[in-house]
Amino acid sequence: MTDHDERSDDLDGAGGLTDVAQALRDEDRLMLVFAYLGPLSLIPLFASREPFVRWHARQGTMLGLALVALIALLTPFHWLFSMIPLLGRMFHAAEIFLFLGFFVVLCFCIERALAGQRYRVPWLSDLADED
Repeated sequence: MTDHDERSDDLDGAGGLTDVAQALRDEDRLMLVFAYLGPLSLIPLFASREPFVRWHARQGTMLGLALVALIALLTPFHWLFSMIPLLGRMFHAAEIFLFLGFFVVLCFCIERALAGQRYRVPWLSDLADED
């Protein structure tokens, strides 16, 4: 199924709330929020039986792992560049913008999930598609 087909499955004819969003229970909505909150993504990954919630939990887990890998990759450079005053400040500013962008993606994913849609994060969504 292509991205277009998947999006058309999620949207109803009126272009309003999706069928998935209307069918979500309060428990599922809570699990969708947990899916993007780092280690809490393991709760819906193992506890939920809804395929929609489990897909978001897999994607949230992949986003959390990507963040951990990014921090591990940047930490030595942060330490190294902090010894050079101007370069350290520029690197620190770049890190702030990078993490703000990551936070925006997380917020957008939560918003789309609560709307009953899937926002496909490049590369990570392919991993979430695999069972």
